[in-house]
Amino acid sequence: MNDDDYVTALLRPLAGEPSGPPRIDVVKAMRDGRRRRRRWWATGSLAAVAVTAVTGGVLVAARPPAPRPLPDLPPDPVVPASCTAAPLPAKSYRSAEVTAGDSSGRWLIGRAEPDVGTPSISKSHLVWHDGKLVADVVPPVGGMTMTDINASGVAVGISDSRADHPWTYRDGTFTRLKGGTGFAVAINDSGVVAGQLGRDQKEKPVRWSSPAAAPEPLAAPDGVRAEVRDIAPDGTIAGVIGDFQGYLWLPDGTARPIPAPHVDGKPALGFEPLVFRYGWLYGTVAFPVTGGPGSEQIDYRYEPRTGTWQEVGALAMKTQVAGPGRWRFGQDNPEIYVGPRTLSLPAYLPAVDAYLGSFVVEGISDDAHVVSGIAMSGPADLTLPIQPLIWRCR
Repeated sequence: MNDDDYVTALLRPLAGEPSGPPRIDVVKAMRDGRRRRRRWWATGSLAAVAVTAVTGGVLVAARPPAPRPLPDLPPDPVVPASCTAAPLPAKSYRSAEVTAGDSSGRWLIGRAEPDVGTPSISKSHLVWHDGKLVADVVPPVGGMTMTDINASGVAVGISDSRADHPWTYRDGTFTRLKGGTGFAVAINDSGVVAGQLGRDQKEKPVRWSSPAAAPEPLAAPDGVRAEVRDIAPDGTIAGVIGDFQGYLWLPDGTARPIPAPHVDGKPALGFEPLVFRYGWLYGTVAFPVTGGPGSEQIDYRYEPRTGTWQEVGALAMKTQVAGPGRWRFGQDNPEIYVGPRTLSLPAYLPAVDAYLGSFVVEGISDDAHVVSGIAMSGPADLTLPIQPLIWRCR
């Protein structure tokens, strides 16, 4: 038998019809397969399937958790590409300073001859609009300092001669705020004023709904000093309770502490708010020093609505925030925050010692296009005048 005859003989049994019904119901098998496939999709089980020899089973990986949506945060301004510095006009005054700027950068206020005389002397106050000097007004009492100004040109501040009192300025006129001794810290573009009443470390936080209104007390723990720092466009007021506890007074009349952030699973010692800017509350967070006493402070910003924290600087007092409170420091090379980033400002040195010049930023517009401040001598030499400055950025 050759190979062809062998193959023919081998396949001959398959040539006839099967002797009985088929053992496999092909139609049923296809229907069951489709049903299993539909059930798999309906349960959303698209996770990877691993077949393993262990116990002969099939292991199905758990579906990974859906990513948490990012909070809806305020948009940050674009960091300007460049800035130029120029002196502000100060008439024939030898020395002048800017003490506050508004959210648009159009209104600035300050005073003349700040480095001469004593606080009890009434010094002329200067107001600039769009970089031009538009007012030169002597206040009714001495020691006046305007700490904030809004987009309508209304300013607030304090007189520290004899008994401290809060004051407001508008259209060439100074008016004492109601409530007695204390001081006004900040005013927003709606005209709401935030500050404190009282003295001798017993001040209580208050709000004036307008410069003409009576003060409204803000809730604060008994026996603990409360200090107001700034007011947001929506009327939220930020301050400090005690030594390092950030606090918020909300427009609806409620108040709450600001919980300090956790870093590497460890809570910070506290948060000291400084200023509302770009929809965030900027300030410093204190952390315990590893292996030793004391603390180190790092610049953070806090978004009150979502509770979001962002570290913006590795070291406090390295970048300026220009708030209305009493937080001031100078830099040889001025630098400001624009959102979470920093922007270096060019120096302007003709009026100060080129080797000891110090720059203090007092105002930043919401778009970071207008910055104001002063250039002064580092060692506070009265033979060197203080120069009011404006930086224009694009």
